[in-house]
Amino acid sequence: MIKFVKKTIFIFFAIVIFLYIIFCDTVMSISLTMNLCFGTIAIMLLLVQYVINYPIDEKKREPSFFYIFIKVSASMLFAGILLLTFFNALYPKRSINEKDQKYDYIIVFGAGIVEGKNQIINSRLETAVEYAKKYKNCKFVLTGAKGEKEPMEEAIYMRNYMVERGIDDASILVDTFSVNTYENIQNSLELINKDVKRRNRRENFIPRPFKSKSGSFDLDFLNIGFMSSEFHLTRINLIARAFGIRRPYDILCKTEFLYKPYLYIREDLSLIKALVLNQMKF
Repeated sequence: MIKFVKKTIFIFFAIVIFLYIIFCDTVMSISLTMNLCFGTIAIMLLLVQYVINYPIDEKKREPSFFYIFIKVSASMLFAGILLLTFFNALYPKRSINEKDQKYDYIIVFGAGIVEGKNQIINSRLETAVEYAKKYKNCKFVLTGAKGEKEPMEEAIYMRNYMVERGIDDASILVDTFSVNTYENIQNSLELINKDVKRRNRRENFIPRPFKSKSGSFDLDFLNIGFMSSEFHLTRINLIARAFGIRRPYDILCKTEFLYKPYLYIREDLSLIKALVLNQMKF
């Protein structure tokens, strides 16, 4: 029995991964890139099982190059996934001290909208509605463009969702142009900067310093909340720091446990991409 388990354990895990990606595809909008990523992991597991079962080059009576290459490649792949996932999960998130401070603006990040597969974006919007009812003077920036398979802009879907639940449209700013997290933050901060200037002219909203050279408002003097799912907040935090927000406040929106393996591995790839493009500040 033990020998059988040893010979098939990675085959079992590979089958579980294939079944899991099929499950995710039924409840979320899955990109081709992520299907290929999970397929690569499953294939790597099958190759690991093969070299475990057949480790020896029969002619030379020593481990084959293929055996060594697969074991080293698999070890690096799985170690990298684990390290990035643990870094993401354990990165310290900072929330506002609600006894002493209030949110001035909250940026709500979009997610895929496909009919019947809106669980992630809806969980963020439920949290946004809850905060909107709690912080009456806070403004919400809803950010997200229209994806290739989406019926409308994510930001428009989000605004409709909140307005239908009684949130005043005047408290909502909309960014329908951002196609990734970096642009989400960049465009949202520009909207906030313009809105602060407008509100200061009308009502002396926040008499805090402007940057002396550019004349733009120093957004770090605002209490800006970044609202998204927990797997997403580490990257948001690090990109916000790159834009000069020294105190980004994270607002966590919970995700169903079954979706987390897929979402955290997808986020690992996004963290690597943001690091390569020098979009984050540690």
